Amino acid sequence: MANSNPAAVEHQQHAYESLCTYLSKHENEVMEIEILPPAIAPPNGLLLEDGLNLGIPKKVLASAVLAARRAFFDNKDNSQTDPKALQATGVLLLFDPEHITAANFRKRRLIALRDADDMLVYQQAILSELCFLDSILTSPLHRQTKSPTLWFHRGWLLRMIAPIELKSASGKRLAAIISAALDSVCKSGERHPTNYYAWAYARRLVSALDRISGEVDAPFPFDWVVSAFSHRVCAWCFKHPSDISGWSYLLFLLERLDPVDERDEIVEKVLRYAAKIKSENESLWVFIRNALGHPKLLEDRQACIEQLKKSMEDADETSAYSDYIRQSLQWVETSGKTRVRP
Repeated sequence: MANSNPAAVEHQQHAYESLCTYLSKHENEVMEIEILPPAIAPPNGLLLEDGLNLGIPKKVLASAVLAARRAFFDNKDNSQTDPKALQATGVLLLFDPEHITAANFRKRRLIALRDADDMLVYQQAILSELCFLDSILTSPLHRQTKSPTLWFHRGWLLRMIAPIELKSASGKRLAAIISAALDSVCKSGERHPTNYYAWAYARRLVSALDRISGEVDAPFPFDWVVSAFSHRVCAWCFKHPSDISGWSYLLFLLERLDPVDERDEIVEKVLRYAAKIKSENESLWVFIRNALGHPKLLEDRQACIEQLKKSMEDADETSAYSDYIRQSLQWVETSGKTRVRP
């Protein structure tokens, strides 16, 4: 039931307009938005602003959402490009990332702009949409960073961008767009460990780029993309060694990485890292077992196995690290299959 208290409605509208003003001001930039704890109160009672950093109390956001709902349902049928409805969807998705109606309105708006045949306006709208999504997906907002609706929306956006950028964009701009997509995944993975939806999006991204590279006439540096992704994700995994999603994605990349000797280089780097920190992270050892147990992944698989055996010789036999090496070598020797006792 709608709140009939005039003072409450006025407060909701004020909170909504203040939030919309901030989001509009930075619509072409990636912001960091955080829900403030109750102990921190903004001086103006609404928002705490510091450049591209925004803090908002949960109660203020909840009030703004009530006004956003009114604005959206009052204006959503006016036009597919109605600015009032668009503003409202931004607040709705910030509060509830699974608001399918709001997400679909934003999709229909972009399709309408594309069909209007004003390419400059359409491209600018796509850029703003990417910034808006990345602001939510990479901010310290627990539910939002792993939202399947928003990650699907980002994938849909890339499919909209591809036909335009592949025809007209420079190699530098293409690299920036692709790199920004991985940046979003990595940062979201930091905000929410084992972020399934983010890493699943990263898989779809690489698969889509592979498909595109075979369809376009112009040269597309797919091998360079996979190589750059592999080294970047490997470095990310070293900082988050317990995150199985990152290691799983790295293995996914290695299976597509060419030349093969670069795969060996990355696996050897992981083995050196494990030996250096005497790793006891199960996630890291799952990666090692799968990489060494794969019969065709590495060019010199035996050299990596010997490197692992050397690490066991230097390890304390009673340590958990030594147990992990021993178990991994046994797993690799059986090609990942459990031996059946007679």
